[in-house]
Amino acid sequence: MQVQDYFETLEKQFDKAYEVARKARAVGYDADNKVEITPAPGIAERVEGLIGVPGIGELIKQKLHGQTRSELAFDMAKEICTNKKFENIDTIKRILLAVRTGLAILTEGILVAPTEGIQSIEHYRNKDNSDYIAIVYAGPIRGAGGTAVALSVALADYARRFFNIGAYKATPEEVGRYIEEVELYNYEIARLQYMPSEEDLQTVVENCAVCIDG
Repeated sequence: MQVQDYFETLEKQFDKAYEVARKARAVGYDADNKVEITPAPGIAERVEGLIGVPGIGELIKQKLHGQTRSELAFDMAKEICTNKKFENIDTIKRILLAVRTGLAILTEGILVAPTEGIQSIEHYRNKDNSDYIAIVYAGPIRGAGGTAVALSVALADYARRFFNIGAYKATPEEVGRYIEEVELYNYEIARLQYMPSEEDLQTVVENCAVCIDG
């Protein structure tokens, strides 16, 4: 059997099984009369199913061809922040949607990291009263991997600029707290593959335009 024939067989058998499940649910013996999980043959469908916002998948399909995964992630973040289809969503929730969608694209819509690993986006004020956003992470973000997680910070930085939200300005106390927590994590929780120097950590925190929280 050729590879193409194999995948066509899988698809046909899936369709048959799904139809059996659909008819069985329609009888009414289960809590729900419909099959909860909808088929998601491609990344566009998977991302929409994960994020739960109708129309996201169709926008991804329109932009899918000729772009790398990273380019698509940032392009969709821009689309969500600028497209009038989303203007009824609160600004901070819109940024959250942009970051989650971008991360879902980077992780191919198969991980819970975008929804469970990013808990929220918060809107705060610096000491000089300028505003900034914080991205609040939780444990499941680990599943996304280091590169995708780092890009989620970049996605948040990219998205906030469309709404003229300022950059995070860490105080000396906050910089010290970041350095202390990274060192504690390295020595007491799990050894980092690369442990930056205090000077490098200070440079990163002082120049990161988004507050990393959680």
